[in-house]
Amino acid sequence: MTKNAAFREIERKLAESLEQLEAKKKTERLREAREFGDELKALMKSYRLSAPDVLAIIHSAEVRP
Repeated sequence: MTKNAAFREIERKLAESLEQLEAKKKTERLREAREFGDELKALMKSYRLSAPDVLAIIHSAEVRP
């Protein structure tokens, strides 16, 4: 195998690895988002709050300095 071909093979493997890494990051972010949503729903249920109630709390906190 020539040096040029070896370099191209390494480049190809690197590109594949980077694609796998990006896919894993997306999967991890999705899992974290789902966990957050589940935790938020559990908190809302335990405090008997609806989504509009939570949004009102968030908006009122944004207005205060």
